[in-house]
Amino acid sequence: MDYTNFNWTELSDYEPFEAACEVVAERPRERYSLALALKIVRQMETSPTRGAVFTEIKKKNFLYRIVDAAYESVDAVFTKPLVLFLYMLKCATSIGPRVSGSAEAVSIANFGNEQHTVERFTSFVPGRSIHRLSLNRRNMLYWVQISVAWHLFRVAPRVWRFLSKLAARHSFMPSARIASGLAYYIRFSQLLRANPQLNAVVVASNYSPEALGLSAAAHKEGRKVIYFNHAPVPANGALIPPVLADCAVFYGDAIRQTYDRHSRCVADVVLVGQPGVARPMEWQSSVQKVGIFLTALTRPETVTALVEAISVSQPQAKILIRNHPVGLLKSDFKHLAERFSNLEITLGNPLDDEISACDLVFCGNSGVAMNILRSGRPVAYVATLDALNYDYNGFVARKLVYEAEGWGNDLYFQLQTFYANAKWRAVMRSYDASYGADKSELEQAAAIRILPYLS
Repeated sequence: MDYTNFNWTELSDYEPFEAACEVVAERPRERYSLALALKIVRQMETSPTRGAVFTEIKKKNFLYRIVDAAYESVDAVFTKPLVLFLYMLKCATSIGPRVSGSAEAVSIANFGNEQHTVERFTSFVPGRSIHRLSLNRRNMLYWVQISVAWHLFRVAPRVWRFLSKLAARHSFMPSARIASGLAYYIRFSQLLRANPQLNAVVVASNYSPEALGLSAAAHKEGRKVIYFNHAPVPANGALIPPVLADCAVFYGDAIRQTYDRHSRCVADVVLVGQPGVARPMEWQSSVQKVGIFLTALTRPETVTALVEAISVSQPQAKILIRNHPVGLLKSDFKHLAERFSNLEITLGNPLDDEISACDLVFCGNSGVAMNILRSGRPVAYVATLDALNYDYNGFVARKLVYEAEGWGNDLYFQLQTFYANAKWRAVMRSYDASYGADKSELEQAAAIRILPYLS
């Protein structure tokens, strides 16, 4: 593809630097475009929540602090745009492996939960060839990346003004993420044109730069976009991006309702339920192990208070602190482990194993609450476990989870009463269509609906 003749008119519509950030849902479009993709990335990456998470990462990671400080110390006329272009180059050349000629569709997944979601999607349509792309620095070593890099260098003069404006308006992380969205769009446009046999693309995110870059490129090239949510949609988040895919696979109807209320979903919606085996609530005569599952922006003082209260009230009980699976967000609780012999701290262990080991789990504003409930363990929501918006996911308002201020001797009984309510099962079913239903029937019905979008 000759990028010297690339159509950049969409970038002129981007308007990334207006004083007020418009909400995407106010001017919905029926299809993804480059302009819309970059707007969504910008709004996500410049939101207060994203800024707080990046601040936390810098606080916990020396390398990120150094990179961010170095970026802020250089000039915005030449050096910052150059850094952003090099970041675009890294992103574009990290996509791999090379697409085979027999593939009917292509997917992109970055993090583990997205990869598992794509794996599950492919299981619905056995026999159909879906090429799975990933982002990995090792892919930069393939010879084909020389051609990719060359195309980006050729277009560099045409995107320089765009990168200069990013550098002047935003700090490193938002600028880099927005620039990467453009890099992915360029690379995926090239990939789709080189592989006309690809009928569709599969994404597990509607806000990440790589997923939006692929979706926008697919609609530009006349291909179908299939979106499969990899986590609950935060009903009280700063921004809920629209779903403008051709087909969307959701866990339950509550996710579709969230999009309809707060944003927009124009896709043909298919409900399949959560992954894994659904189990009824299990109750013990006494609590033997309590889980505290963390997310971003953890408040250590709340964790400490919980550990102390449980240890005093239930000295025989063990306590499991599960860190956020992203290592950059790991919290250091060594001081607690030294004080309490009944405490175990983990990072990256299989989620199902740790859920089944607990009798109840404390959660903050984390979508993992759905996994825990589906696995037959009660959840106690404590809003102060993290600094995210109160009831970030909307689980309390919908009465999906029980809200607690902390540990109490009667907490386990209160959880039993809450989750035994007949109305709770219906709420759970709205979030997880396969809860108490025949999961195989849902998946077979989903396959019938999905197949036309792959052809």
